[in-house]
Amino acid sequence: MRNPKRIPAGGQMTDPVTKQTIMHGVYSNFYDIVSNIDADDITWTRIFPSMPDVELNSLGSYPIIILESPESDLKQFDIGKNLTEGTITFNVFATSAKERDRIIDKIIYAVETNKGVLANNNLHQVEFDKMNMDQIARGKIKVNFCTIPIKFKFYSDKTQAF
Repeated sequence: MRNPKRIPAGGQMTDPVTKQTIMHGVYSNFYDIVSNIDADDITWTRIFPSMPDVELNSLGSYPIIILESPESDLKQFDIGKNLTEGTITFNVFATSAKERDRIIDKIIYAVETNKGVLANNNLHQVEFDKMNMDQIARGKIKVNFCTIPIKFKFYSDKTQAF
């Protein structure tokens, strides 16, 4: 099994997260990391922002990854800085627990090995939160899924009002 490609700083990633692009910037950075994973023997070409509007009732429909929009909370950090604490969540759906777990491992490894790139793009203290796993029936198919929440912090200059 080969490892995910490490995205070079200033390379294939989107622009740094800024005060004007918090939501889009966070999403784009995590999307870039996962879409650059060398999938080896796992076949996925589908990363969606929400559950797709297509039939997912065949084995060939899986695996899929859903990257949800980030959730965030803006707080005052100090006199001149704001702190945005947030969570972005990956959902992995596969037809076997083994395949789901291999995808989870690849996502975790890709994020862990790109924490420096994320920091260069202004996302700090990137940490995984508690994952939830389960199995659901989708028609005649058993689908194994996992929710992978990732916490992050973004610091920005406070807007001054006069």
